[in-house]
Amino acid sequence: MNLAAWLDGSPPDGREQARSFEQALVLIVAVEYWCRALPRAAELPPSLWAGTGLVSVAAAVVLWAPWRRTGLLALAVAHASVMAIEFPASGNHAYLELIFLLLLAFVDTARSKERRLFLRAGRWIVCVVLAASGIQKIAHGYYTHGQFLSYTLSIETYRAVLAPLLPTAEAARLAALDGTVGAGPYRVSSALFVGVSRGVCAAEIALAPLLVLPATRMLALVATVLLLLAIEAGAREVFFGLVMINAVLLFGPASAQRLFVLVVAATLAGLLLIRTGVLPEVVFN
Repeated sequence: MNLAAWLDGSPPDGREQARSFEQALVLIVAVEYWCRALPRAAELPPSLWAGTGLVSVAAAVVLWAPWRRTGLLALAVAHASVMAIEFPASGNHAYLELIFLLLLAFVDTARSKERRLFLRAGRWIVCVVLAASGIQKIAHGYYTHGQFLSYTLSIETYRAVLAPLLPTAEAARLAALDGTVGAGPYRVSSALFVGVSRGVCAAEIALAPLLVLPATRMLALVATVLLLLAIEAGAREVFFGLVMINAVLLFGPASAQRLFVLVVAATLAGLLLIRTGVLPEVVFN
């Protein structure tokens, strides 16, 4: 039995889906660089300005020029170079972006067999990321009794999402903690809060096999997107969220992936307007 074939979509061709995924990914990576550069423009080192420029040019080549695979490779190299300069400060999602960029650069999605290979690989990556994330949370132990989520209540964006799950006094106590050594305790009495914390771990692990099985795939796709949106409502890691949703949609129909390119373009335009001061400030990273 070919286990990889379980992840083939319908229709199996996937030409439009692969191209839409690529377009969304490239837009996300390029705009992320500008959203990071603009707030610290006066102090940004020349090397990072150069990296931002190279990423932008390479992204333009991928989107509009016939030699898109060369552009993808250039984009991957520029992205990897900036990550090396910033190491170890690069976000985890930067590595995920790099993996997808290299996959697209070295697998020719213009060819049917290689395109199928890309789609299978992309879908398996989603399953691995989800399952590994849930297992890691359990291994570290800070989700078992809600300690990590309790710790994040000192951050305004998390507090707005999580405080309603706690008694008012307990939410106020946790929000007042500054995270220094000796602060705490971060244990909570709310069964609902602890249940949500444990539920995140369980959901991430369970969704991976549910995405693999054709019978549960569409339900799992919707559930995964909703889970990501719920997490990002507090974390505000917008670029990671967009990259992951883009990848999760590889399990869905090509029409959803095409529509998501428009959603990504509109969202990124809004983020750039926020960073340039045209729109009111909103916390995101």
